[in-house]
Parts: sequence; structure tokens; C-alpha cells
Amino acid sequence: MIRSDRGGELLERFKNGDSDALRELIELYGASLTLFIQRYVNNMSIAEELTADTFCEIAVNPSKYRREASLKTYLFTVAKNKAADYLKKQRKYKYVPIEDVAYELCETRQLEEWVVKDEQQRELMTVLNELTEDYRSVLYLLYFEELSYEQIGRILKKNVKQIKNLAYRARLALKGELERRGFVYEEL
Repeated sequence: MIRSDRGGELLERFKNGDSDALRELIELYGASLTLFIQRYVNNMSIAEELTADTFCEIAVNPSKYRREASLKTYLFTVAKNKAADYLKKQRKYKYVPIEDVAYELCETRQLEEWVVKDEQQRELMTVLNELTEDYRSVLYLLYFEELSYEQIGRILKKNVKQIKNLAYRARLALKGELERRGFVYEEL
């Protein structure tokens, strides 16, 4: 099944001088990228900044994208790298003002209420957030972003076999934790 790369088409329009194409790219991928980055940095404001940095990078250097993968895969890879760079820099510092924590909790709660509509989904998200970073990432990209194993492999810098194995183990871990909590689920 060949999918059209709407993002790649928009980037080409942007390269050819259509400034509306960048706005359309942000509308197309902005929210997904922000949610993805937020899972790494656990801070919605920082996730939004890193999302903006991701789009700035593609706006300033659109020729870095070489169409070896879909633009969506490329953007998620850039976003993951930006989140990783941010986390490396932040490991030195642990101080967070209480006002920021309260604000972020409020923002995160609002976002979760928007994304997670009923109790079962909230429980699933809670369990998902307790999984390891690799498990969380592969399940998020596979089920929420609907990326292929190949695309996920490029983002996480692993081969397809590693991604399939990781996805299998992640599903087993998720299933086990849901069963432990007495959760009734459909087959994953």
C-alpha cells in the first residue's frame, strides 16, 4: 500500500515560496509532535518549544529532508533528537519552582481530559506511561501515530526486527500490567 506523503508535498510547496505551506505543515503535525515530545520531557511548555524548534529547523534547512522516509517520520526523528538533547542538558538541574509544577499539572490534566475521554482510556494511559521509554515510544508511534515498523525504526534508530520485537514485548508488558490491575481489554 503506497501512501501519499502530504507533508512532503507541503514541504515542496514551502521550498517553492508558498509560506502558507509551512502553516499547513504545523497544523498537520504540530499537535502530534507536541504530544510525542511531551512524553519525553513531561512538560507541555517545553514540548511546545521543542515542537517549534523542530519546525524552525525544517523551515531554515528544508534541504536536510532527503525523502528517504516520509516527512512525518523525519519530523518525529528530529523531534525525538531535540527532546533527547534537551533532557541531556537538563540532567544537571533538578530545581523546579512550585508555580511551574502547578501550572504544568493543570495544563497536562486539561490535555489528558481532551485526549482521554473515558475511565478505561485513562487507565490505559496510566499504565502506558509506567512502561519503559522504549516500550512507551514504540506503542505510541505504532498505535497513536499509526506509523509503520520501518518508520518507527528510523525514529528510534533500530532495525525493523528490533522494532517488531520491542512492540511485541511492549504489548506483553502492557497486557500483563492491565491484567494485574483487573482491566478487561480487547486483544492488543
